[in-house]
Amino acid sequence: MAGKEATLVLLDVGASMYEPYKQAQGKKITRLELAVDCIGMMIQQKIFNYKNHEVGLVLFGTEDAEDGNTFYIQTLSSPDLEFYRNLTELPNHDIPKIIGGDIFDALDKSVSTLDEYVKTKKMDKKIFVLTAGFGQTEYNEKKIAKLIKMIEKVDVKINFIALDFMNEYDAELDDPSKPENQETLNDRMLNAVYESQEQSINSRLVYYMVQELRSHMRIFPANIAFELYSQFHTKQMQARASFRGDFQINDETSISVLVYKRCTEEKLPSLKKHSATGEFSSEPTRNVVRNDTIHYNPEDPNMTPIERENIIKGYLYGRSLIPVDSIMEDKMKYQCVRSFQLLGFVDKSQIPRHYFMSSVDMVVAIDCEKAKKSLSSLIIALIATKKIAIARFVGREKSSPKMVVLLPHKSKSYQCFWMIALPTSEDIRHFQFAALRKSTPHQQIAVASLIDKMDLEALPNESGEPEELLKMKYIANPTRQYFQQVVMHKAITRTDVIPPISPLILEYLHPEQRVYNYAQDAIQRVKNAFKFKVNEIKKPQDKKVFWKQLFDEQTTQQQQAQQQIEEEVVEINREEEEMVNMFAKQKLGFNDDIIQEIGSVDPISDFKKMITEKRVDLVDSALQQIQKVIIGLVDQSVKGSFFPKALECLKEMRRACISEDEAPVFNKFLFVLKDKYNQSIFWAQIVQQGITLISNIENQKSGVTAEEAQDFLNKEDNKHQQMVDQLQHEEEDLLADIE
Repeated sequence: MAGKEATLVLLDVGASMYEPYKQAQGKKITRLELAVDCIGMMIQQKIFNYKNHEVGLVLFGTEDAEDGNTFYIQTLSSPDLEFYRNLTELPNHDIPKIIGGDIFDALDKSVSTLDEYVKTKKMDKKIFVLTAGFGQTEYNEKKIAKLIKMIEKVDVKINFIALDFMNEYDAELDDPSKPENQETLNDRMLNAVYESQEQSINSRLVYYMVQELRSHMRIFPANIAFELYSQFHTKQMQARASFRGDFQINDETSISVLVYKRCTEEKLPSLKKHSATGEFSSEPTRNVVRNDTIHYNPEDPNMTPIERENIIKGYLYGRSLIPVDSIMEDKMKYQCVRSFQLLGFVDKSQIPRHYFMSSVDMVVAIDCEKAKKSLSSLIIALIATKKIAIARFVGREKSSPKMVVLLPHKSKSYQCFWMIALPTSEDIRHFQFAALRKSTPHQQIAVASLIDKMDLEALPNESGEPEELLKMKYIANPTRQYFQQVVMHKAITRTDVIPPISPLILEYLHPEQRVYNYAQDAIQRVKNAFKFKVNEIKKPQDKKVFWKQLFDEQTTQQQQAQQQIEEEVVEINREEEEMVNMFAKQKLGFNDDIIQEIGSVDPISDFKKMITEKRVDLVDSALQQIQKVIIGLVDQSVKGSFFPKALECLKEMRRACISEDEAPVFNKFLFVLKDKYNQSIFWAQIVQQGITLISNIENQKSGVTAEEAQDFLNKEDNKHQQMVDQLQHEEEDLLADIE
C-alpha cells in the first residue's frame, strides 16, 4: 500500500458553484454537488484503503471566513464519518452573496499550512482545487511568481479541477518537445471566451502557473464527468515484485527478471459482526462477536470436548478411513522447485484470447544493462516474427507449476512480457449443448454486421472520428464503489434503506443509447432476418382435463412443430440456392469451391481435386505445387517422419501424370530427386518401393522404354542396397519391439 500522504482540498463555495453544471449531459446537478460527490468519493477511498493518509478541507469564497476568503472546515487529520457527514451537508447551505473566492489567496495560505504541518515528516503533499473561476483576485504575475517559488520549495503536487472553466485546455497538447502543439494550445487559451472577466483573468494566471510548474501542477477540465471521477477513485499500490530470479532460456543462457502484478482480482474487505446489545463504542475491537467451535466424538454421550491438538485428518480409502497427520501430508504434496523456464515458441494466432485463465503479470529485466539488452532482443525478435513464448512458471517453493504465455510488448518508455496462465487438458471442460438450428447466409451476414456496429473501441464521435467508448482507465470498480457507498450511507443515516448507485458512475457502465443509435440499421436487419414471436405462457386451468384432450393437444403441438421445421428447411434451401446463383454470376463462375492451392495437411486430396477440375485447367499448376510439397516434406522431416507422406504424394503424382499425358514432367522430377537425395534414406525408400520412370508402354508421350525404366532402379550401386537392407532391418526390429 502507498505510504503516508497529507492532502488539502480547496473547495470554492461561492454563488457560482450553486449554478447548474453545464457539462452534465442532461442531468440536473450543480457544480457544488458534483464537487462534493467527487470529494466524498476520495474520502471513502481514504477511509477504506489508506489509514496513513490525512485529509483537510478548506472552503474559500465564504462569508463566514475571518479573512473574507478562506475557512477551514476540517484540519489535517485522518478522515472519519463526521468529516464525511459535514461534507455532504454543504450543498444544503444558503447561497452566499459572494460569487466566487480568490483562488490564489487560498492556494497561497494552503501551501504554507501544509508545509508547517508536515515539517520533517516523510509525507507526500497534495492539494486539490475545485472551482468555477468566478472569484476576484488581487494577485498579479509578480505575486504569482513568488507563489510558484514557494510551491517548488515546499514540493507539493497541485491538481486543479476546473468546473465549466478552462475546457479549452488539453494536456496532450501541452508538450514542450512539440512546439507546434504548444502554439496551438497557446492560441486556444488566449482566444477562449468566458462568461466573465474574472474567469478570463484566473484562466490566464492558472495557465501561467502550469507552464512554470510542469512537474508540480496539473489541470483537469471537468467537461467529462468520469475523467474527473478518475482522479479520486484510483487505488495506489506500491510496486513490489512477486518473483525475482532467472528466466532460463536454455541450459547455458538465462536472464535475470522481475515479475510484477499488472492487474489482479479486486476483493471486498471482510466485515466483522458487532453485538447490538452491548454498550456502543467507536472502537472497532469492542463488542466483536466471536464464534467458538467445540469438537467432540458423536458416539460420546457426555459430549466431552476434544482439544484441537488431538484432532487429525482422515481420508477414505475404499471403506477404510486412513489417518494422515500434517507431517505425512506435507511429504505427500508435490515438491516443486521455484523456477521460470522457456519451453518454446508458437505463432500468435495459435493462442486465442479465451485461453487466458487468470490475471496478467508483467515481466521486466532487472536494473542491469546486459539483462535489459538480452530481454529486449528477445521481445523485438518475437514481435518481428509474430510469435509468442510458452514457459513454465513456479512462483515460490512447493507451489503448483503453471504453463504461461508470454506476450511481447514494446512502447516508447518500456519493453516487457505480459504473462498469463494457460489451461491444461484437466482445466478444459466440455459442455454438452443441444444442437442449434442451421442459420441462413442472410442471417449470418446480418448478425456479423450487428457485431461490427456495436464495437466499443471504434465508435464514431460527433466529428466522425473513431473513439473508444469505454475507457478502462476511467472506470471505477462498480462493486467496490457501491459497497463503500452503502457502508457510508448506513453509517451516517443508521437506516436499512439501500441507496441507489451514483448516476455518474452508472452512466459510463451503460453506454447503450449511443451504441443503439449508431447500430439502428444493423438491428433492423437482424429483426428482418429472424422471425421473432412472443412465447405466451398459458395460465393453469382449474378444471378437469381428460387424457384424450391431452393426447389431442400434444398431437397438434407436434404437427405444428414439424410444419414449422419443414417451412424453415424450405426457407434455408431457398436462400442457399439464391447464394449459389449469385456466386455463379461472377466473372469466372463457381470460383469459391475451386481448390487453388495444395495445402500441407491433406496434399493428396487437394491434388486430386485440382487434377480432376473440369471448369478450370489446373493440371500444370497442380503438378508444380505437388513437387514443391514433396521436397518440402522431405526437407522438414525429422528422422524421416514425413517420408511416408512424401512417398504417397509421389505415387499419386505418377498416376496423375500417366492419366493426364504428363509423363515427361514426372520423369524429369524423378531425376531431380535422385540428384538431390542420392545419399539419403528417402531415395533408398524410393528404390525399395520400386517407384521408377514412366515408360512408353504406360504412356505414349514418354521417351523412356520399359527396359530403361527397369534399369533405372536395377543399376543402383551397393551403397543404396545397403541403405535398403538397413531400413528393412530397422523395420523388423521395430515390429519385434512392438510384439
